[in-house]
Amino acid sequence: MILFRLKMPEKEKNDREVQIRLKTELKVFGVEDSPFSVPYTIDPAGLNSLVKGLLTNFDYVPEFDWICFNDIVRGKLSEHLSDRDDISTESIIVLEYVEKCEAPKPENAANHDDWVSACRIEGDLVLTGCYDNTVNIWSISGEKKLVIPGHTGPVKAVDWIERTETGGTFVSASHDQKLNIYTWNSETNSIENLNTCRGHERSVECVAVSPNKKVFVSGSFDNTLKVWGAVPAVEDDREGSTEAKKSRGSAGRAVTRTPLKTFGGHKEAVGGVAWMGNGEIVSVSWDHTIKIWELELGGLKTELVANKALFSVSVGGERNELLLVGGAERSVRLYDPRAGNDVKAAYTAHTGWITSVNWSPTSPIHFASSSHDSTLRVWDTRSCRTPLYDLQGHTDKILASHWRPGHIVSGGADNQLKFYKMAADLK
Repeated sequence: MILFRLKMPEKEKNDREVQIRLKTELKVFGVEDSPFSVPYTIDPAGLNSLVKGLLTNFDYVPEFDWICFNDIVRGKLSEHLSDRDDISTESIIVLEYVEKCEAPKPENAANHDDWVSACRIEGDLVLTGCYDNTVNIWSISGEKKLVIPGHTGPVKAVDWIERTETGGTFVSASHDQKLNIYTWNSETNSIENLNTCRGHERSVECVAVSPNKKVFVSGSFDNTLKVWGAVPAVEDDREGSTEAKKSRGSAGRAVTRTPLKTFGGHKEAVGGVAWMGNGEIVSVSWDHTIKIWELELGGLKTELVANKALFSVSVGGERNELLLVGGAERSVRLYDPRAGNDVKAAYTAHTGWITSVNWSPTSPIHFASSSHDSTLRVWDTRSCRTPLYDLQGHTDKILASHWRPGHIVSGGADNQLKFYKMAADLK
């Protein structure tokens, strides 16, 4: 084995040295897979200097973040390893380096009249749901487009069905036990409530439109999930019913829709729903369970048991097979349903309950989380205790967040919708 010994400018007098091995998935910036002897007090700046000194054939070498024992190194390596008793002079410490990206930049804030409980980005528009019973449309630059007072209770969830050059179609869910399907005309800045979906017996907490835009699923405090047609109906879904169709023609009222399917199995409120890559549905509940449902067969496929009430779920990973969940604890937990109840990783930095989790739209190893602690954090899945970025700005608990290419938005109990621009999408 060849041992390289480099003279580092930050080495202190009489400072002991440790052996490290450098690792990266950035093949273009890979270095020799041999141990290096470096000062125990080396910091990320020194590690970056070390790699740049080895990559002399490159005109440009980016800055890197450093991961050691599943956590990002922020200060001196000695401080990072201070609580470990398994490091000796014979140990070889593996340091993985990943390209450092600039932090998301706060851009704008949009004020609401009450708590912002839901938000969804699509292209250059943002939908929000508010506790003042309204749905709101904003531009990504923070300009208010329209306020829609269509519900009689707080709006808890929204999602886009279709976005077109002339407007878009979307769904909203509310405490009033209903979901409304709206179409918005951008040229006239006008809205039409096409359908009202009835069937839940308590507050509707979450909604998710399928990737093919043909159906959407909702979860409720009545412990059920319901699947609905996403293509707007022009007449009543109910067999033999013509009342809604007639009233629509005479008074312009929305056509009533009933669910295509109902999934019962949770024992408490359904807090979050999402679509798996294979068309299956995943739901999380206050009953501490994660359930995966087969849409075509209409039954339960898999159940995982967590240890706390769950409020949010996001599907991601290399093959859309991994689940991030957040709930009534300070940790975001990562599950692989194929591995059963075993937690693949737990990401702990928040000091309050987790209200939403979102995989990056461009990276299988990055995600964002929001919390009652008023912070929005961006993570690398390889670092369990230290997030990449801690985004401050809200003055009260964050209730919702969403991440789409180029932007992250978050809404909270301070009545604010915050806009963050990604300097570059993580990969």
